[in-house]
Amino acid sequence: MSKTVNNRPGQHFIAGLFLGLPWTLSFSPFQMWWVGLLSVLVLPVVLLNISSNASSSSGRSNRPTSNWPLFLGGFGFGLSTFCIGIHWLYISLHTYGGLMDWFAVLSVFLFSAYLALFSGFATWVYLKASRTKARSSFSVLLPLIWAGAWTFFEWLRGTLFTGFAWLSLGDSLVDSPFEFLLPWLGSYGALFVLIFTGSSLIQILLMIISRHRSAHTLSISMHGLVALVCIGGGVLLKNMEPKTQATQAWSVVGIQTNVDQSIKFDPDMIVSNMEKVFGLGREGLAKLPANGTLIFPETVTPLLWTDQPKKWPEVFRDFGADREGDVIMGAALQDGQDYYNSIIHLTGNEQGKALEVPANRHAKRHLVPFGEFIPTGFHWFVRMLNMPMGEFTRGQGDIAPFLTQSNAVVSTVCYEDTFSGEFAGLLQDAKQEATVLLNLSNLAWFGQSWALEQHAQMGRTRSSEHRKPSIRVTNTGLSGVIDERGQWIQKVPPGTEQAWPAQIQGRLGITPFAKIGEKLWFGLWLVALVAFVFRFRAMKAYNSGLSGNL
Repeated sequence: MSKTVNNRPGQHFIAGLFLGLPWTLSFSPFQMWWVGLLSVLVLPVVLLNISSNASSSSGRSNRPTSNWPLFLGGFGFGLSTFCIGIHWLYISLHTYGGLMDWFAVLSVFLFSAYLALFSGFATWVYLKASRTKARSSFSVLLPLIWAGAWTFFEWLRGTLFTGFAWLSLGDSLVDSPFEFLLPWLGSYGALFVLIFTGSSLIQILLMIISRHRSAHTLSISMHGLVALVCIGGGVLLKNMEPKTQATQAWSVVGIQTNVDQSIKFDPDMIVSNMEKVFGLGREGLAKLPANGTLIFPETVTPLLWTDQPKKWPEVFRDFGADREGDVIMGAALQDGQDYYNSIIHLTGNEQGKALEVPANRHAKRHLVPFGEFIPTGFHWFVRMLNMPMGEFTRGQGDIAPFLTQSNAVVSTVCYEDTFSGEFAGLLQDAKQEATVLLNLSNLAWFGQSWALEQHAQMGRTRSSEHRKPSIRVTNTGLSGVIDERGQWIQKVPPGTEQAWPAQIQGRLGITPFAKIGEKLWFGLWLVALVAFVFRFRAMKAYNSGLSGNL
């Protein structure tokens, strides 16, 4: 066997590794959305070209002898993508979690390798349906299969074992000219259409520059028709903006406490930290109209709500007393034997049990592994970390929006808003249609890294998908107000302590994606699956000499 064929797995892996390097540039703070899209479109072309060259050098046909190199190409792509894109996990593990530096680096690498498996499987599925003799390598079904494979495995990465949806390419589209697709198709649906269209155009280009261009005339026409239909549909949707209507403006003051994670749970600093929080609350109260809402970030108090000095809950409550306004804040609540990472709504009238376990609250449903619950088999790992509040219970039941100033506010805690389909389900299950979205977070675990901008961008995508404005109140950043198209109206500088006033114009109206949710994506993936099965069977027959060109 030739040296070229022996090196094929390494060539695929290295090519994927290099193509994945710029992926993070697609997301905030860089917002070069086109980089990731171009990478996804080029990846299968490069991997197929490596296979074709290796087969030609060895005198073999273009039929696959092993699927291992195909998987490695996508795996290498994902490995460089996540090693760069989520490197900030090292900060939470080592700087604040106390994990040994070498072990923190190893942990981030192994987690990145796990996430890379999904892009590996995506390329494996696509290339398994692609590799055949040259004259049948430009099937009109291939762009459909690639769009389905990539978006499905991205969704699966954000779903399996509670999921990790970070750096999903559809979320970068909020800063692209294709933002208008999000309220119709959601992040994965919009990405599906763009990959399908882009792959069709690339296939056309490859056929035009091919030495056998004349043999591809019919295929060029079919690909061109598909691309024109997609582009025409896009133009139509761009001129059919989902209808929403404005509600009464909501006056708020957000409190960005800027308490560093290294001192948040320090027993010697807890009292002084809370004095700063209360001082910022009084400053914010002075900036509010009588009916305004004072908003504090996730777990603003480092102690359980019932374990802290009795006066502290009363101070928070009294920020809403003797006026028409209210208070929304994050706190760790105990209810019976269960502990919840919660957002509570105080109107200033709560007494006794009503203050001890506030009835009007949202308990976080999508918990963070290791930070909020311990996955089976990983207790040994968590014991090595210095992470308080690590065993919460998942919230359940219907969502009751917070009603304030004629607005219905649906709230999420931290990275609950990173899961597009799950978030759509959350709004569908709400007892009343939301007019404003609210996210409370504590991202101090990640310092002033890219994580802050990346997380905010995913929240901005949820606003765009549902055409609802949102407000983000965090401990160390990013805080601010986002309009219904996912663009910043007001952005508070991270790493600063501020009581910042704002007005949010709520909106009523349900987008097509909000009505359908994940079912839309499964419909697209079903079509792609049918295309894969049809293509694979026809390709198998063709390679056996039993059928003609597909």
